[in-house]
Amino acid sequence: MLPGSATRNRAAIGALGAVLLTGSMGVARLDAQALRATIFGTVKDVSGATMPGVTIEARNAGTGVVETVVTNDQGRFTLPDLPLGTYTVQAALAGFQTVVRKDLALTVGSQTVVDFSLPVGQVQETVTVTGESPIVDTTSAAVATRIEQKQIAELPLNGRNFAQLVTLSPGVTSITFAGSLFGRQPVYSVAGGRPEGQAFLLDNQNTANFWNRAAGSGVLGTTLGVEAIAEFQTLTNTYSAQFGGGGAAINAITRSGANAVHGSMLEFVRNSAFDARQFFDDPSRPKPPFSKHQFGGSVGGPIKPDKAFFFVNYEGIVQSLSETRIATVPDANAHNGVIPIGGVLTNVGVHPAIRPVLDLYPLPTDALGGGVGQIGTVDATTGHEHYMLERVDYTLSSKDSLMARYVSDTAKLFEPFSGSNIPLWPATNRTNNQYV
Repeated sequence: MLPGSATRNRAAIGALGAVLLTGSMGVARLDAQALRATIFGTVKDVSGATMPGVTIEARNAGTGVVETVVTNDQGRFTLPDLPLGTYTVQAALAGFQTVVRKDLALTVGSQTVVDFSLPVGQVQETVTVTGESPIVDTTSAAVATRIEQKQIAELPLNGRNFAQLVTLSPGVTSITFAGSLFGRQPVYSVAGGRPEGQAFLLDNQNTANFWNRAAGSGVLGTTLGVEAIAEFQTLTNTYSAQFGGGGAAINAITRSGANAVHGSMLEFVRNSAFDARQFFDDPSRPKPPFSKHQFGGSVGGPIKPDKAFFFVNYEGIVQSLSETRIATVPDANAHNGVIPIGGVLTNVGVHPAIRPVLDLYPLPTDALGGGVGQIGTVDATTGHEHYMLERVDYTLSSKDSLMARYVSDTAKLFEPFSGSNIPLWPATNRTNNQYV
């Protein structure tokens, strides 16, 4: 290696990283008001005159991060793209008392109006106002249903598929397709409309697949990440064009770390120990087994308090479902080339090219006549999925911040009965979703 080449390589890599970082920062801020939360309002004095030059500070109670802005000539201010959480907002100007608004809960997509009236006094004097955020949204005509983390974590979900909660919105119904070609994720009909065209946003990134199906595993039909989603909202009518989608938009926000370390672990087990036999199961044979294990955990916390935070979530599925399928197959006579012709068994022989194919079919246990019979075949459909989310938040200044997030969702499904009710033509389906 030539002298100095290693240094040049490191410099080139660093420059490339800086370019990519700058580009990602620009993209992240492009239409972020559709993504997280916004605070805006007007500052006036006690006589009702607007006040320019007032410093507005918003402090996140969970992370301690402070964002600031100054009111314009009309006394108005806007704090866009705020992470979800509980905030304390204050307005301060020399010669006036500082007014503080506490316990403002910002939710996904919320636009909260916070107006201030500053009385004359010393800056050291503080007027504290405590109150909840308004229940009625007076800034948007969108018809939306918000699902918070507590509901996601505590409401019963079959398979921990958080997308099932979309149906809590009025007028939304779920439709599931059986085939694996277009994916098994459910699609949704809103107000009787066609179940297609919806936008599925994760941190403002559309995660719908090629067939415009929901995010998650196309082969297993799951949408994991219960621990990773902070909140999501389902917009079903009169929402802004910035969300996209035809008929509905699902706007989900991932969780971030905070100054306090928090984590969780999970293990769910389902099996067939107490299941009854299915109608076609052979009573003389062991009951076809079923097992499903769902496991994982999450952890989040500070990298540097009040500055940088991390959050990691992993969830896995390992499942196996055995089932009985009834197949119609050639009987013993047909295997030997003897078939009924005109009601009479006739030996027509078996062509050498046909013999290997005919030998693939098992002999029936129940005769039907006409050269065929039926047999019950048992095999297991197996699948697994591995979901991982990693997120880092870094506060550059009171006006600039950076969020990097990576999601990997891989799944595999083995279907022994894909080609017929005899497990001779199985199929293995895979999905591999990566979001950055």
